[in-house]
Amino acid sequence: MHNDKFKVEKVVVNGKEEIRLTGVIDEDTDFGTLEKSSGPLYLNLSGITGINSLGIRGWVNFWKAHTDKPVFYVECPPVIVRQMSMIPSFCGHGNVVSVYAPYICNNCEAEQLVLVGSDELASNPPKVTESFSCTKCNSGEMELDGSPRQYFAFKK
Repeated sequence: MHNDKFKVEKVVVNGKEEIRLTGVIDEDTDFGTLEKSSGPLYLNLSGITGINSLGIRGWVNFWKAHTDKPVFYVECPPVIVRQMSMIPSFCGHGNVVSVYAPYICNNCEAEQLVLVGSDELASNPPKVTESFSCTKCNSGEMELDGSPRQYFAFKK
């Protein structure tokens, strides 16, 4: 696990206010700044580098207590997607807009994250690229790292 402190930063993306979360979600994480936001929350989770069991509990409890505003999860990294797929209450009342799917080269083992947007996630199972040429070794195929059914299990 990385030693990155949890941070919350407001940014504007395509004219919409987005809250970018970065670092590790753990027992020291304070979600208080999320309470102060008004209107729908667009949470960009692409900068989350880790989450431990106490962080998961804090996250789930926070969303149980805060169901008053719409929440949209954007650019969820694999570390978050795995939690969403294993723990049904992890998403709370939020909607998943986009996730990063991990691909790995069957030749050189290079890794690459590919953004899967709301259009692809809308279909069941989500439409993801089966494979594509590796740009690192130019001879291997990048394939989804793991089972699509397992990775996208949060899409029940």
